[in-house]
Amino acid sequence: MKHFFYSLPLLLLLVSCGNDNSINTKKMNLAMLATDLAILAADDMEGRAPCTASGERAVRYLQSRMEEIGLEPAFGGSYLQEVPLVKILPDPSEPVVIKDRKGVLRYTNGTEISLWSPILSPEISLTNNEIVFVGFGIDAPEHNWNDFEKIDVKGKTIMVLVNDPGFFTQDSTLFNGTTMTYYGRWTYKFEEAERQGAAGCIIVHEDMASGYPWAVPSRHSRDPEYYLQNEARSEKQCKVLGWISLSAARDLLARSGYDYDSLKETVVTLDFTPVQLQAKLNVRLRNSWETCTSHNVAGVLRGSTAPDEAVVYVAHWDHLGIGRPVDGDSIYNGASDNAAAMAWVLAIAEEFKVQPQTERSLLFFIPTAEESSLLGSYHYVENPVFPMEKTVAGFNSDVILMLGRFEDVTVTGLGHSELDQYLEKEALKQGRYISNDPNPENGMFFRSDQLPFMKKGVPFLFAKGYTHQRELGKEATLQIIADYWKNVYHKPCDEFVPEHDKLEGLLEDAQLFFSVGYRIANEQTYPQWHKTSEFYQERCVDRVL
Repeated sequence: MKHFFYSLPLLLLLVSCGNDNSINTKKMNLAMLATDLAILAADDMEGRAPCTASGERAVRYLQSRMEEIGLEPAFGGSYLQEVPLVKILPDPSEPVVIKDRKGVLRYTNGTEISLWSPILSPEISLTNNEIVFVGFGIDAPEHNWNDFEKIDVKGKTIMVLVNDPGFFTQDSTLFNGTTMTYYGRWTYKFEEAERQGAAGCIIVHEDMASGYPWAVPSRHSRDPEYYLQNEARSEKQCKVLGWISLSAARDLLARSGYDYDSLKETVVTLDFTPVQLQAKLNVRLRNSWETCTSHNVAGVLRGSTAPDEAVVYVAHWDHLGIGRPVDGDSIYNGASDNAAAMAWVLAIAEEFKVQPQTERSLLFFIPTAEESSLLGSYHYVENPVFPMEKTVAGFNSDVILMLGRFEDVTVTGLGHSELDQYLEKEALKQGRYISNDPNPENGMFFRSDQLPFMKKGVPFLFAKGYTHQRELGKEATLQIIADYWKNVYHKPCDEFVPEHDKLEGLLEDAQLFFSVGYRIANEQTYPQWHKTSEFYQERCVDRVL
């Protein structure tokens, strides 16, 4: 079991009998969870893709449920927030050419190298563009780490490693050890390249360091991608994004006289100096695009004494729609991802509605386009109902295993904020213990809807029963998890089977997060980030009464 060491004020807060805001649930039940789950994961929802008729059916259902529960429309009299999207359709037909001292390397885009552009332009090109290997491509002042300190990369293409120094060294004192920080996530690499003024950014792929095989990033050069319209139309320095396979990266570096493994040994030290390759990138990309509008769905229960402050519950509604058939089935239902979590949010909303009014407001937020880089949530945090500085804390649920009751509560992102302690106290009342994510190197904390909120300073919990089903035991549960990610995740077989799936654990998680949220919604304090978190910001300590 994970043990925590509390500061004295927080310890007094958590153990004080006079300030125990616990309350028993009286409305949520298995039947309501099963009903919402069955409807949202049904074949007639056709996988709930954004900007489709079936996706809008899911939106209308969620709106009707919020009306039925009695939630106040969140967006100026409406439960719906428009999210303007653009789908860019890349044309990878032209080769990627790299010229170096030994000649010319010519790649079919999407094979050994996968490049694309997020820009709304029919043609994007780089000609004889210098390539610089800059290690991890990280600027992290709190870790005294800046890969760009010794070089100006403006107008150049940077090649970077995926993940961060802690993973490659297995050193617990570097960043967060084997647990990926946001600095290791591919989205960060592209964001930092833009901040540094680079013209292109290419990430070296490694299976273990990224958490997925080459087949995943290689698709980006040819698969349509959604973007927020205002982001796609904005001026960008970094025009070309992409990945390069490990074998191709080794070869490219060797042709400039560098050994990949030797470089990896030096990039994890503060003495590393970026390497200017004797190679230049030539690429011409073509884009076409389509615009559409999807919707976030949200309802509010107003607080009694601090209605301008809010606790938020989140679960995305979108999935992958209709796609490539597998065993004759082309509907990607998304039962565990994420119909079960939507049922979780709705059950918690129903429970709060029948309980005494909380001091703070409650926002029940079900965003679109999570599967497309969290676009619905990114749009919301720029256009919020409650200002981010008044959004006290949040809880997100995503990818639910319907196995029954769990002994554990697995926290993905354990150790980032004081919310861990709130959760542990309520979990102990259920006879459960807190555990860490079994694969922290995969960076799941940065792959769901909590990320846009956290980047704005809002502490979030991303947790659920996961690694220790009570009857099966931990070892068997971990085997099921491995099978899920290999054979079920993002496949048509992610379906709800009522006679097989067990929702007792989902109900217990809903009760747990109701209790945690009820406590925070009736306090004056603001849960704080730990200073070791890359998302650390000083927040309001408590409400001015």
